[in-house]
Amino acid sequence: MDWGRRALESEVEFSRALGSQPVEYPGFIHMYNRLVPWGGDFNRAVGVRLSDLGSFEEVVRQVEGIHRKKGLERPNRFDICPPGLDEESWRDYLRRRGYSLETAIFFCAPALRESLPSDFVLTVPSEEQYLEWFRGLVQARGYYNEDWFEKLRPLQLSFAKVFRPYWLLRKGDLVGWVYCAHLGDYTRLFEVEVSQEFRGQGLGGVLLRAIRVESGRLGAGFVLLQSGEELRGFYEKAGFGECARSSIIWLARNTG
Repeated sequence: MDWGRRALESEVEFSRALGSQPVEYPGFIHMYNRLVPWGGDFNRAVGVRLSDLGSFEEVVRQVEGIHRKKGLERPNRFDICPPGLDEESWRDYLRRRGYSLETAIFFCAPALRESLPSDFVLTVPSEEQYLEWFRGLVQARGYYNEDWFEKLRPLQLSFAKVFRPYWLLRKGDLVGWVYCAHLGDYTRLFEVEVSQEFRGQGLGGVLLRAIRVESGRLGAGFVLLQSGEELRGFYEKAGFGECARSSIIWLARNTG
C-alpha cells in the first residue's frame, strides 16, 4: 500500500475541507484559500518533489510568485513528500536561508471489528452541539473574539462535514475527541485529544481503539494519522506503526 500517496492525498483533503483550492504544478501542489488570506496551513505548497537544493529554490521562487499575484503573504510552509534530500545535509543550508526543518511521521493501524467496553460511547455531535463546544474550546485557548469566530464559523462547519468530529463519552462525560475523514479504504485522523481533566488515565488509547472500531464499521481497512517522534511510544502502544514520512520546511518568523 502506497502510504506516502495516501498521506499526501489526506493533506490535500484537509485543506480542501477548509475551503482551499488545490492547483497542481510541475513538482508541487499549491493549496490556495481565498477565504483565508494569510499563509501557513491555508496557502502552502504540498507534495513538493525535490532532487537537489536548486530544485527547492525553484519551487520557492514559483510559489512566491503565485502569492504575489494573489496578494498573499509570503509562503511559510512547504511539505516535501516523499522526503527528497537527506535532512542532515541540508539543515544548515535551510537555516542560512531563514527556514527551519522538521520531520512529520505518519502512523497507521488496521481497523477493528469488535465492540467497545459498555461504559464508553463514540458519538458525532449535532451541528449546534459542535459549534457550542468549539466556541468554548477556542475561548479557553485565549485567541477568541466574536468577529473572528463568525468568520470562522462557515469554514469550521464545512470542515466538519468531511472531517467529522467524534466525541468519546464515558458515562455521559466527554473524555476525548478526534476529527475523522473516511476516505475510501482508510480513515484519516486529526487532533487526537483527551480532555484535560481525564488525562493520565489511558483514555487516549481507548479513543484510538474506538476510532479503529468505527473505521471498521464503515468498511475502511486502516486508520492513518500524523505525529512527531515524541509521541511514537504512545501510538505504538495503541497498535500503530510508522508507514510514511514527509519533511516540513517552515519560514522563520523573523524573516521578511
